[in-house]
Amino acid sequence: MTSTNRQSSGPPADTTRSQLLSLLREGTWTVDDLAARLDLTDNAVRFHLAALEREGSVAKAGVQRHSGSGQPATLYSLTPAADEAFSRAYAPVLAAVVEELHVTMSSSRLAAFLERVGKRLAGAKQDTRDSLRKRVLGASDLLNSLGGITSVEKSGDDSYRIVGRACPLAAAVEADHCVCSVVASLVSNVADAHVRERCDRSGRPKCCFEISAGDKTSPKRRRSAG
Repeated sequence: MTSTNRQSSGPPADTTRSQLLSLLREGTWTVDDLAARLDLTDNAVRFHLAALEREGSVAKAGVQRHSGSGQPATLYSLTPAADEAFSRAYAPVLAAVVEELHVTMSSSRLAAFLERVGKRLAGAKQDTRDSLRKRVLGASDLLNSLGGITSVEKSGDDSYRIVGRACPLAAAVEADHCVCSVVASLVSNVADAHVRERCDRSGRPKCCFEISAGDKTSPKRRRSAG
């Protein structure tokens, strides 16, 4: 039977939601389970779960049926996106993989490999009947969906620039600048255009790609200083 005498007040909402997310990393839970673990009322837990559902961090994951005649209890779990957000391993693993590849293959083979990775990330080939502007906007949107912060600027009669305020692979780029080749290749394949990489790596990496109409070639990288 649901307890009704749990405390209704508690830690701030952001702290409570962090605790909920941490518990949901362990598996699926019912409202009663979560309320008992956090010493909150069922209604308080439902309030926070609803907010996390709207954010896309939590989703319903089936029901838990009881042996009696009561209503089955809804089970909640983390969404795949929320689960991935907890991991801090992706950037160091990528940097370590690139470092190992430096040892086992030539620079030209590594560059070609990273370009193929970018092409794979770009996904299905874009409709070349779209205008260059629309294709460049699509590339910017994809970078943003991967964690970048970019916008598109017109730089000439038939050329554009994707300017970033944050790089989706910043930690890996800081470890090895050649990782920029992955993003440049992604942009080239989505925009289906010639791309020149002009990223700012003087501090925290920031993307910058010059895109122009014409035959698409392998993205050109700026020679790293130092």
